[in-house]
Amino acid sequence: MRRITVEQVSKTFVLHNQGGVRLPVLDQVSFQVDAGECVVLYGPSGCGKSSLLKMLFGNYLADGGSIRIHADQGETDLVAAHPHQVLELRRHTLGFVSQFLRVIPRVSTWDLVAEPLSRQGVEADEINSRVEQMLRRLNLPESLWSLAPATFSGGEQQRVNIARSMIVDYPILLLDEPTASLDAANRDVVAALIQEARDRGAALVGIFHDDALRTRLADRLIHLEAVSEF
Repeated sequence: MRRITVEQVSKTFVLHNQGGVRLPVLDQVSFQVDAGECVVLYGPSGCGKSSLLKMLFGNYLADGGSIRIHADQGETDLVAAHPHQVLELRRHTLGFVSQFLRVIPRVSTWDLVAEPLSRQGVEADEINSRVEQMLRRLNLPESLWSLAPATFSGGEQQRVNIARSMIVDYPILLLDEPTASLDAANRDVVAALIQEARDRGAALVGIFHDDALRTRLADRLIHLEAVSEF
């Protein structure tokens, strides 16, 4: 089943605080991703890998082309979608694992991880069971569960981020360097979670600078060329 269709997508950033300098980062990019497939974006620094992931999540708007998300409820073109449509896709269809945890002051690790399930109306007992299982699997000590992660180490914050993003079985999962701050043991845990998501039928698009991890997870590689000098 097709989950993502990208056709002729281009993106240019305009630096208004630098005299309107235009920086093209993507030019006429096209590809598709099916359910149960992990597609990895690769290419030189500045070629638009992270920008493309953000467009697939609806954070950046493409200048042209189309990005069609094929959800169970129907098809949405993110280039033309209303913000409410994008939010609905994020609630039920699109998951995003970024390199950085956007910490909310005084909100505990437990509540951060549980919140996506609560938004979907999952029963409290099931939420508690799934959150505990995920936090234990990612080797986060129980002593941290009730604490806000603002003062956690980079690796601990990244594991909270992964737990929050992967606690829901999203049909589409976007991965921006999900293991960048992790040691070898926790990289293996995250790689296993990604493989399980693919095995259950999720469509995955990721960026992995770790060559071994890329080889382990990728079904297909999509090479992006740098359009301009940064």
